[in-house]
Order: sequence, then structure tokens, then C-alpha cells
Amino acid sequence: MKIDHEELLARNPALVSRAFWHLAHSHAGAARGEPPILPVFFVSAAMLLHRATVTKIRAMQFDSGLLKAVPEEPVLLTGLQGRVETHADAALKALQVAVASGLLAREGGDGFPRFRAMGGSALPPAIRDLDAPVSHMLSAARRLGTWFATDGFDAVRRQLNIEF
Repeated sequence: MKIDHEELLARNPALVSRAFWHLAHSHAGAARGEPPILPVFFVSAAMLLHRATVTKIRAMQFDSGLLKAVPEEPVLLTGLQGRVETHADAALKALQVAVASGLLAREGGDGFPRFRAMGGSALPPAIRDLDAPVSHMLSAARRLGTWFATDGFDAVRRQLNIEF
């Protein structure tokens, strides 16, 4: 067994694509149907693949916002820029899996591409996971989607001090 076995399991593109479906679904719900842009997925992957971040935000209120979570838990910012860069490949692979499997649909247009959640209001039962720690990650993804939609990506990016 490899020394980084658990990290490799967490970065599984199928798992992250499920989290991205929840993110896109909740984002569209909070943004009057508008799906999230590509950079949202990069930042979200960096946060969803970080245990301390998931632990903090999974149980927060949807109306709290990410801008409230950061002052309460400054560890969320520690190394975030590096995690965004490190997990960019995992985010792209997860988006490819999600689009290829029909969980997300890529939409073009001006600026960054957007990714819309497909398939109704819930994931198919065969890929739903209600057990922890996966359920914690999916709960965090739903909150991130809502927060990115309500706070706006530019405001969140400035608050998190992330550069692209």
C-alpha cells in the first residue's frame, strides 16, 4: 500500500464529481438558475479535499456565507492558494468524469465555461452516499455552491486571497 493511499482515495475523480454535482445544483438554486463558472470548481476542490475545511463548513447554516466562516476559522486560509494549484488537476479530472457521465453539462459563452447540474433534484440512488465522511464532503459542497452564488465569486476570491 502506498503511503498516500488515503489521499489518493479522497482525490478520486468520481467522488469529487459527485461533490461538484451538489455544488452546481445548490449554486443554480441560489443564483436563479445560473451555473457556477470554472474557477469556482478549482477553489471548491481545494476546500473539499481539506479535512479541516469540510469539518468546519459542513454543518454551518446556508445563509451564513463563506465570508463568515473565514474569520471564525482562519485555518481555512492556511495554504489555500497552494491547495488550489495542487488540486487543479483533480478538479479538471472530476469535471471530465462529471460531464462524461452526464452529471454536469458544460456551457460555453463569454468568459469562463459554466457547468450545470443535470438529472433533477437528487443524484441517482446508486451513487448517493449518506455515510460519513462522504456525506460530510457532499454537505460542504452544497454550502459552497450556495455561498459562491450569494456572495459572488469575486468577493469570495478577494476574501480568500486567491489569485488566478
